[in-house]
Amino acid sequence: MRSRIWSSLLFLTVLLVGSAAVWHFWNSKSAPSVEAAVASTSGMSHPGVVELTAEKATAVGIHAVPVQKHSIRLTRTVPGRIQYDDTRHVSLKAATTGSLIEVKVKPGDSVGAGQVLAILSSPEVGTARADVLIRENELKLAQSDLDWANSTSEGLKTIVGAIEQRKSIDEIRKILQDKSVGKSRDTMLSAYSRFLLADALAKSLSSAGSNGALSGRQVAERQSAFESAEASLKATAEQETYDARRIVTQAKNAYEQAQNTLKITQQHLVTLLGYEEPEMNNHQSTATERLSHVEVRAPFPGTIEQKLFSNSERVQLGDTLFVLADTTQMWVAANLRDGEWSATTLQAGDKVMVTSPAMQGREFPASVYYIGREVSTQTNAVPLVATISNADGSLRAGLFVRVLLPLAESREVLAVPESAVCEHDSKCFVFVKTGERTFKQVFIEKGVREDAWIEVKSGLTGGESVADHGAFALKSELLLEREE
Repeated sequence: MRSRIWSSLLFLTVLLVGSAAVWHFWNSKSAPSVEAAVASTSGMSHPGVVELTAEKATAVGIHAVPVQKHSIRLTRTVPGRIQYDDTRHVSLKAATTGSLIEVKVKPGDSVGAGQVLAILSSPEVGTARADVLIRENELKLAQSDLDWANSTSEGLKTIVGAIEQRKSIDEIRKILQDKSVGKSRDTMLSAYSRFLLADALAKSLSSAGSNGALSGRQVAERQSAFESAEASLKATAEQETYDARRIVTQAKNAYEQAQNTLKITQQHLVTLLGYEEPEMNNHQSTATERLSHVEVRAPFPGTIEQKLFSNSERVQLGDTLFVLADTTQMWVAANLRDGEWSATTLQAGDKVMVTSPAMQGREFPASVYYIGREVSTQTNAVPLVATISNADGSLRAGLFVRVLLPLAESREVLAVPESAVCEHDSKCFVFVKTGERTFKQVFIEKGVREDAWIEVKSGLTGGESVADHGAFALKSELLLEREE
């Protein structure tokens, strides 16, 4: 029994000693691996050093740039769309109901100001043109009446002046040979003839009465006849002068009324046509064209963006026939929300930059045109509209773009090129050049990014040289060394 117990104790002692020996062996083998792991972990949390061979340095083509102050402005990119410039965009609508006789343009055609785009036949326009012709003829007649009234009035003044100078009838007739007097000629000359006769009789009887050849009664009667003829002549002159002035005034009123009536009918025609056509008193032009034709013209030079009707189609008042736009300048529209609220302080004329995924590598400068004054309840945003040059026609309405907005004033900060900044495990770092082919990993805190430059808030002090071209190759070398 005791022998069994001692045997068991001996077995346990050997087993414990063996286990201790095995534990010591494995502990001594695993210690270097733990140290290596710690070292590896330490290497990821502290900058490492990369030294390139001459061959690798030549192959990679490392380029270093100095860390220095750079002017950077806080910016934000927002989505936007290209739109037509409202000041250079118009929907050409039918000014009257009718039928399209001819459509002369198609989408994409460039047109000049005043160019005929289509011809429309409209009975309403035909009636308006005929009314204009009638009013033009009435104005001509009123002008003739006014000219005649002025001419006869001037002729009457000439007769009255000659009578006041007591010129003879023959002299007056010679004076009036190239003048128009009208019916006043006979009236005035008849009254003047009676006056001259009464004057001659009165003078002859007066001398006879002084010699006693005639009685005083006869002399008085002749004197009374003279005075009556003189009064009649004066009354006739006054009446004829008044009548002439009245006729002139009536003719002027009739002429002005005819002018106003013509202007009203012409304005009505312009409203129907949508443009002002040449004077219609040139009947030769109206004889070769139907009075009902309406020419749809381009109000300014531009491009036909849309054509909504074709030949022989009937259109109603207000139907859009064409969309015309001058696309050499467009608008870019974007919305400013809470994150871009500081951009609402931008003023008209401030510069923004526009890019489009459809045209990689191209940037389009634009100028702020206006920023809305109200926040939309649907979008919770304020609209921003900027003008953008489109001389080459590459921008189209509706094109998706990105608008780079400045949100703060420019400031001088330490900055490095964007291509110099690497990132690993959510940490940013650069490679500072410490030797001809030696670079040290330095962790940094990034700030604002603008125009391929990144602000460095911490990690660099300025004056260092960091790898720009080839930084990614240095990162690959560093990670490869750590894995090894």
